Amino acid sequence: MSALPTTEPDAASDAKLGRRFRAAVVYYLPSVVVMLALLVLWQLGVQWLGVKEYILPTPLSALRTLADPNYRWTANFLATLYSVLGAFALSAVLGVLLAIVVVWNDLLMRTVMPVLILFNTLPKIALAPLFVILFGIGLESKIVLVASTVFFLLLYNTLDGVRDIDRDLVQALEVMGATRSEITRKVLVPATMPWIFTGLRIAVRYAFTAAILGELMASNEGIGYLIEASAGDYNTAGVYAAVFVLVAFSVLFTELLTRTEASSLRWRASSRRSPPRSAPAHRG
Repeated sequence: MSALPTTEPDAASDAKLGRRFRAAVVYYLPSVVVMLALLVLWQLGVQWLGVKEYILPTPLSALRTLADPNYRWTANFLATLYSVLGAFALSAVLGVLLAIVVVWNDLLMRTVMPVLILFNTLPKIALAPLFVILFGIGLESKIVLVASTVFFLLLYNTLDGVRDIDRDLVQALEVMGATRSEITRKVLVPATMPWIFTGLRIAVRYAFTAAILGELMASNEGIGYLIEASAGDYNTAGVYAAVFVLVAFSVLFTELLTRTEASSLRWRASSRRSPPRSAPAHRG
């Protein structure tokens, strides 16, 4: 006769989820209360002072705009999202690979890096029209514009992470016969992952700024396009609604990166309690 299934694992799992939920509520509650208080003050202040709608709409007026189907919020949001995600994927691959390659090749470090540093000094707002001419007003030009901003953050952060690795450890592995491929796969990449995630979190703000800039300059879809169209019609509520969407997704995207880092680097939990050592000031 088979034994009846026990409910103890389910109960333990539910208790664990309950503890996590309570911890999340306690952690986020103060910031939520502050934001709600600011929104209430904004709403009451606009009403009491009689501010015109086209100058400063109320939060409720901006939120009501989110229900207007004429704005095609889903399609325009996805257009901006695709440009940001595409640029993140492209920059992560190219930035990390290039950082690891130039670390192993001193000639590339001395030839490629100065050119990249020179390109990075150029203001991206000046390059945006060129990207539009080269790639059109579609998704491609936005991905290239965002990637040109995010790429350098990931490149420099990965380089700093590699330089923070103990050189004696690398030399010891080489003496024991480890190949560069093995050292890269088993030492360099795992050791630089915290630096890479830090670069990704920092890059979120720059990525959305570049995406909106590209859509403001030349686009027929996206959140930036909605901002420009609403501002041109003096529809301030539409502008604020678009900003609300950007802020909400930027926060969610940053939180997603933070949780992905925490789950990917559990084996480094002890080292994450303290910040990484300061990287050398010299940048190739």
